[in-house]
Amino acid sequence: MDDSSYIMQLRFIQVDADPFNRLQLSQLLEKFDGLINKGVFLNPVDALEYLKFHRVDVIFLASQLPVYSGFEFIEKLKDNIPIVLIAKKSLDAFKAFEYDLLDCIAQPVTGQRIEKSIQKLNTYIKKQDIIKQTETHYLSIKSNFKNEKIALDHIQYIQAAGDYVKIITTEKSFVIHSSMKAILTKLPEKQFQRIHKSYIVNLKHVLHFSANAVMLPGKSLPLSRNQKKYFRKQYEAFQ
Repeated sequence: MDDSSYIMQLRFIQVDADPFNRLQLSQLLEKFDGLINKGVFLNPVDALEYLKFHRVDVIFLASQLPVYSGFEFIEKLKDNIPIVLIAKKSLDAFKAFEYDLLDCIAQPVTGQRIEKSIQKLNTYIKKQDIIKQTETHYLSIKSNFKNEKIALDHIQYIQAAGDYVKIITTEKSFVIHSSMKAILTKLPEKQFQRIHKSYIVNLKHVLHFSANAVMLPGKSLPLSRNQKKYFRKQYEAFQ
């Protein structure tokens, strides 16, 4: 392949129940230097379980799957992972556009069409690198199937809500599919502090605190006994 299709050590998984399509795609992807196959999954449940503990750079996903569809799989993803959808129906292409996917390929898949997806992936990775280098004051999330950027200073607090978290800012709120642990790893450690199993606060918005509560503008949040000592230390160091 030419330089435009070359990428460095990018990990991917395949999710497809059809053995013929699965084998055909695997053979095509083997021709691209730098792509590392980390797993082939016959159903979305096993793929989601794998993604709980492993990171990948792109997912090649069949639109038709057992248990639930490829689009239902996308909705259950907690991280914003680039997805190349392998479409079986013409309607899948329209839905792929609504979900803002990296690419959508109609079957039968060809090497030439896969190469175009790899080029899109290259462009996406380069843009993400630029964002990380130049826009360190924002949190990138996926909310309502759209990519959003939230200014860190605008975030007041984050609240756990089952398999989701609610991000409350000075302007509006966002609900995303994530754990508190996962969202905390994306935030500056010195600025954001977990004060309770259900709450993370932005220290810039803390007005004062007591033995069991942290006060923000118009909102009092619980301060757990386990987090109290560490919160006090972080808050005083932040001032």
